[in-house]
Amino acid sequence: MLVSNTRQHSAVITIAMALMLSLSACDKAPMSAQNNNKETQTSREQSVPQTPMVRAISGSLAGSYAAMRVKQVSNVAYNLSVKIDHSSERFSGVNKISFDMAPGNINDLTIDFDQGTVESVLVNGKAATFTYEKWFITLSAQQFKAGANHIEVQYAKAYANDGSGFHRFVDPENKDVYLYTDFEPYSANEMFPHFDQPNLKATFATKVTAPQHWQVISTTRETSIESKDGNKHWTFPASAKISSYVFSLHAGKYKVWQDTLKGEKQDIPLRLFVRQSLAKYVKIDDWFTPTKQSMRFYNKYFDIAYPFAKYDSIVVPDYNSGAMENVAAVTFNEHYVSKGEKSTLERMELANTIAHEMAHMWFGDLVTMDWWNGLWLNESFATYMANLALSKATDFDHTWDVFYSGTKQWAYSSDDSVNTHAIELPVPTTGDALSNFDGITYGKGSSVLKQLPYYLGEEAFRVGVSNYLKKFSYQNTSLQDFTGELGKAAGKDLTKWTQDWLYKAGLNTIEVSYQCDQQSITHFSIKQTAPDNYPTLRAQRVLIGLYQLTNQVMALTDTIAITYDGAQTSVSDAIGKACPELVYPNQDDWGYVKVVLDEKSLLAVNKHINAIENTTVRLMIWQSLIDSVRDAKLSAKVFTDFALSNIGAEKDVNISRKIADGLSASLFYLDQASAQGERDYAAQGQLIEAKYFNLLSQAKAGSDEQKLWYTQYVATVRSPQGLSMISDILSGKHKINGLTIDQEKRWNIIVKLNRFEFANYQHLLTHEQSIDKSDSGVNEAISAQLIRPDPAIKAVWFERLVNNPDKLKLATLRYVIGDIFPSEQQYLKTPYHQKILAHVETLNAGDDLNLLRAFTGSMLPQQCNSQSEQLLANFLAKSGDMKAQALKGIKSSHQDVQRCIKIIKRL
Repeated sequence: MLVSNTRQHSAVITIAMALMLSLSACDKAPMSAQNNNKETQTSREQSVPQTPMVRAISGSLAGSYAAMRVKQVSNVAYNLSVKIDHSSERFSGVNKISFDMAPGNINDLTIDFDQGTVESVLVNGKAATFTYEKWFITLSAQQFKAGANHIEVQYAKAYANDGSGFHRFVDPENKDVYLYTDFEPYSANEMFPHFDQPNLKATFATKVTAPQHWQVISTTRETSIESKDGNKHWTFPASAKISSYVFSLHAGKYKVWQDTLKGEKQDIPLRLFVRQSLAKYVKIDDWFTPTKQSMRFYNKYFDIAYPFAKYDSIVVPDYNSGAMENVAAVTFNEHYVSKGEKSTLERMELANTIAHEMAHMWFGDLVTMDWWNGLWLNESFATYMANLALSKATDFDHTWDVFYSGTKQWAYSSDDSVNTHAIELPVPTTGDALSNFDGITYGKGSSVLKQLPYYLGEEAFRVGVSNYLKKFSYQNTSLQDFTGELGKAAGKDLTKWTQDWLYKAGLNTIEVSYQCDQQSITHFSIKQTAPDNYPTLRAQRVLIGLYQLTNQVMALTDTIAITYDGAQTSVSDAIGKACPELVYPNQDDWGYVKVVLDEKSLLAVNKHINAIENTTVRLMIWQSLIDSVRDAKLSAKVFTDFALSNIGAEKDVNISRKIADGLSASLFYLDQASAQGERDYAAQGQLIEAKYFNLLSQAKAGSDEQKLWYTQYVATVRSPQGLSMISDILSGKHKINGLTIDQEKRWNIIVKLNRFEFANYQHLLTHEQSIDKSDSGVNEAISAQLIRPDPAIKAVWFERLVNNPDKLKLATLRYVIGDIFPSEQQYLKTPYHQKILAHVETLNAGDDLNLLRAFTGSMLPQQCNSQSEQLLANFLAKSGDMKAQALKGIKSSHQDVQRCIKIIKRL
């Protein structure tokens, strides 16, 4: 799965029978893999618990109960039949479960099934006695025999509208219905009754009855499609042994494109599915090219051929994440289909997501974590491998700079926050599985993995990964299995490394200290520090860069590779080298560490930041300045002035984007200071607005720079002159050569004009609604209305959000939550503070963790003053027993307000 941080704006094919039969044969796991899995299951049978265990009545599955059940049953196979249509809001099915019961079992057997209707249960062909507790079916132990057993469950269920389980979407443009599944971590049982835990792998054979005009996609390729009784009956052969969270089923009137990856041993058919109303916006090369590049790279890197018989990509609406690694049928968020021209960064983000999910086919699907505490490794490894694949196998430049700017900064900010935690954590229940699905899980984990090839050696790391995948194919593993294979390949014991980096929280800082005599270094050392609450000092390998100013260029003159450890590390290899004007102790970003520049280097940066020839170092130094504002060590006003003085000379678009990020953050704090009456900083906003328009006017037509400065300009505009300009851009009165004002850009302008109630904003909204009937258009229209600074409108939408959320799907609720109180309208939120806190408690008592996370993450009081700080402090003090999704949001909001107050004081 890939987490998405972006707000989501955004022909039945007849298959030859011979091809279908060949594909179905390839979809079965190799016999050796099946045998390996069976041996693993058999070893589990030998330690069946002798003390009865009663399952807690809960919507979550406890790890302790799952550990018992994996010893209770083995050799699981599912034969699933599902009936779906385009008119009903419910579906029905029958699941025939085959498994072996362990000898001597004394525990009742439960089958996970979330809030459906159980119509009948048969055990070994006979009507069974069972109870259904809303979340699982219970069958007494006496109804089973040791060895082979069969259960048949006939059931019905309502479709989901929150993007999880079996989701149903009606396209508002043409009324076409689309269905898709999303199961991680514990939502497969929202579609069908089974044993929903990753370490009970099973085969899945599936039959689907669906409307004639629908395409149906699953884990394997269909072997037959039969027309009967006005429907089509699809048959999908048994899959390899996989975990249920990566099984999938998707259906609807999808547009489909096909391609093939030619291989040495077999050709892999590729398909792309998109709903009909979006099909005209799809650029096929943006999908199939990185898919092929990634698969070729992983085939070679892992030294294992792609393990499944086909590879489908399905682009779906209302999606909660960026993408999901369903076996051979990956789902992608529709925001990857742009209605306009993509920038290079947007194309790279799509390619990165494709490579991320592709990596999971090996690491996650072929070899799977035993329990959800291993989810971080699953995601971190795919994140690291995706960036490696892009850097090695595609034409994209500066892949690791983009990783540093995005994923790694997410890690640093998470690790430097009140919500920091160790990478490896216990996960008591499935309800806790996603509670730490954050910048530590993805960003720090992948950053730590990124340093390992430098620490172990690149080839040793690759061989260790390959050996791990080969050894544990079609099985479940622990962290020790992975690090053990890496250590063997490198000839190193990773026990201490694992403890320091994976089991302990905290972000370390390094700073160099050096002395020179007669222009030569006479002393050089690295000082490492750690936060008081997380005092671990770690060992890692970094590259030190030494720079000299020559002919107005700050050039890299020398590098020193060093493994530092402890509080102080002497760097003897630096002695005698030319005295530098700038030292950067994490050249090329090998290490995961916060860098503090020495005084001489800071002086050089202030004078010559645009002269630094290495783009990565220049990028990291700008990030250090932005961090200094966030840490209240550098005035936001001083940073703004410095950035405005230097941004025009920057030639690298990734660095320009980073500077713009820093300006946006600084402007937020300056606006907060203005709102508090500390001082009027409106002039800074106008200077930034004017600078962006100037850079936009100078940018090359059609360039990434033009796209960047246009986006920044529209996002920053607030002056009457600026609002008038974007209104002219919308109407076509002002044209920008090389830039098409597509539907997404039109909505961005309309939302901004409504936000400031500028000119004929209502007429523009009404007109746009009449021409854009898409689901994204519906959501954008809602945003445009509720974002206005009108107390009456706020009251209406707050009422809908709090009292009638069931009338809006989660994807729409996210728009409401994100836009109802923009930063300059926080004063309009004040009358709702107590109601917001009360609603957090209401949501915390319910089961909707996605809505709880979204609401708590964006709706809490966050005015930059002592009143908000005290309100949140009091709420936090009594929230200790809340669910992690709520508690993290409360703690984060409280810290953000505290930080904002400090930053304003720094002004």
